[in-house]
Amino acid sequence: MFQLKHFFNSAKKVLAKTNVSAKRYCALFLLGAMYVVQAFAQGIGGKGFASATTEIQSYATPVKNLMYAIAAVIALVGAFNVYFKMQNGDQDVKKTIMMTIGGCVAMVAMATALPMFFK
Repeated sequence: MFQLKHFFNSAKKVLAKTNVSAKRYCALFLLGAMYVVQAFAQGIGGKGFASATTEIQSYATPVKNLMYAIAAVIALVGAFNVYFKMQNGDQDVKKTIMMTIGGCVAMVAMATALPMFFK
């Protein structure tokens, strides 16, 4: 911070002694320097986004396998639930079957569509 303040103070002293056209050139130089710094910062940000993208893509396969495992657990729990409802003579067995199948299909569809979001 001190160096930047010192730079601006010395620039003010030099500009006070020069004519108007030199002040314009100096102002244009400073504006150009700011644009260069901004472009450099954008390049660093682009590298950060690229590394974040590759990191997230590496998680796609384990998450997909986890979603398949969750679908299998839903199927097992739903199968036991349907079996117990059939043994007890409940009237909403069809509803339970449809909810179990719907949950499994939804999980498998989401696991299949997941890698498409990261390509």
